Amino acid sequence: MNRWRPFHRIRESFVAKISITLISVVIVLAFLFDLMLIRLQQKAYEDENIKHGLSLVRLLAQSVRIAVFSENNQDFIMPVNSILGHDDVVEADIFNNEGVMLFSRKKQENSLAQILDNPEHLASIFKNIKEAGEMHWQTPNSFIFWWPVYFNTSTSSDESLYFEMDDEPPARELIGYAALVISKQSFSEGVRNILINTGFIVVCFLAVGIFMSFVVVRRMTRPLSNILQKVKENTGSAGMRDDLSLLSETYGGMIQELEQSFETIKELKDGLEVKVAERTRELSDRQTQLEKANLKLSETLAKLQEAQQQLVQSEKMAAMGQMVAGVAHEINNSVNFISGALPSVKRLLGDIKELLAGYEGFEQIPNGDERSRKIEAIHALKNEIEFADIFATFEQLLANIEEGTTRTTRIIKDLKIFTRQGAEKFKQADIHSIIDSSIPFIDSKLLKGVEIRKEFGDIQPVNCLAGRISQVFLNIMQNAAQAMNGKGTLTIRTWQENGQAHVSLTDTGCGIEKDLINRVFDPFFTTKEVGKGSGLGLGISYDIIKQHSGRINVASVVGQGTVFEVILPLSPPVFPPTMKG
Repeated sequence: MNRWRPFHRIRESFVAKISITLISVVIVLAFLFDLMLIRLQQKAYEDENIKHGLSLVRLLAQSVRIAVFSENNQDFIMPVNSILGHDDVVEADIFNNEGVMLFSRKKQENSLAQILDNPEHLASIFKNIKEAGEMHWQTPNSFIFWWPVYFNTSTSSDESLYFEMDDEPPARELIGYAALVISKQSFSEGVRNILINTGFIVVCFLAVGIFMSFVVVRRMTRPLSNILQKVKENTGSAGMRDDLSLLSETYGGMIQELEQSFETIKELKDGLEVKVAERTRELSDRQTQLEKANLKLSETLAKLQEAQQQLVQSEKMAAMGQMVAGVAHEINNSVNFISGALPSVKRLLGDIKELLAGYEGFEQIPNGDERSRKIEAIHALKNEIEFADIFATFEQLLANIEEGTTRTTRIIKDLKIFTRQGAEKFKQADIHSIIDSSIPFIDSKLLKGVEIRKEFGDIQPVNCLAGRISQVFLNIMQNAAQAMNGKGTLTIRTWQENGQAHVSLTDTGCGIEKDLINRVFDPFFTTKEVGKGSGLGLGISYDIIKQHSGRINVASVVGQGTVFEVILPLSPPVFPPTMKG
């Protein structure tokens, strides 16, 4: 009975069960790995032999093409003997394109005897070679390779004799076939060596795997073994039951103890809930006090905001005073166009009235000296008032008056846009369409000699006030055209990046000095000559872009040009549209 005790202990041991299971898995995996490795190596070795045989038969076909073309047996000897010099090559045969054998040499019995005795089989082989370019198969004792013999009308590189090249195939003519028989003796020995080597490797791997499995299981289960040993010592059950049964019973006892612990925790929890309720009431009272304090803070904040609005309004009024002075100056310049032209208009109207008075009663005067004197008086009056230039002068005066009224209207319109809140609503709009619709409104005189280049990228529709964004682009392009003075290039480039639409407007104009570039968005600031700008355009543009939660960046080099970059978020915050006043 004692001699079976070790086996009984192994059957009861938890560690032994895990070790046996893991070792069994390792053995099965090693066996499968051995089979797969042998198959892969055998297949790779076989493919290598076939590739080697194809290269030899191809080399033979290349070497004998002159001999096949001339059908001179003496020319076959050297290339065939060179190929037969390889240990495994046992036979080489050369045929012409009609299937007639031209030359044959072998080291052993005729491996192609059955094929040569069957013309139909031989014809089928030649047909397959024409279609596939080569042919090979195996017999139990040998590999048989076939390759067509071509006569090339163009030369080939030396490398093409040994390797398959990707060059364009030259013009060639099929003149024969080359056959090569390679013995499987070396191949069989190689396969046998593969089996031996692979088997040795797998046996070593299996031995190492079994050893490592045993070591790993011993180390990983050592804490569990220690626990089992202590359980057995505490329960006095050493050597009586298997490990798993002992663990199961011990685990059941632990669950009962945990249930008792949970009951104790529940009792403590009920007592804790009472304390939490008390703390909650205290926190509620404190929250009420905080809400009252918060209400007082809100009232104080509202007063501070009201005071801030009053300060802002005061600053606006101060700025408005500066704006009114600038507007008065601009309007005065426009009025000078009109007031300067009115005296001349009155004078011209008096001259015209005097001339018309000279024509009164002219039709009733009969022909004669009195009519001649009347005509001479009218001509003298025309010369005196310079009648030939009177209408041209009149048109110039009207143009001056029209220019003055147009400039005044434009100043008032810009001032309204700059100081009032708009009623336009945010909508999805195509930024490219907005740019295209703004270009026709640029002063045509300024665009003479200016080239506009568009480099539009892919941009999603932008949520914006299309009319105001159009005004921004128009103001920037108008300034760019004025800066180029009738000669240069305006490049408009768009792209989308990080959820924002970018519009870059680059001119080749005179540029802006570095110390003035930070003031370009100030109201009534302008670098143009007096009478050519009010300085409101870029200020309005800056305010419109800020209204859209966007930015305008400007960079300039004197003598080279200026770049304005407008950056708009694709989906700006939705709020009532307002403008700085």
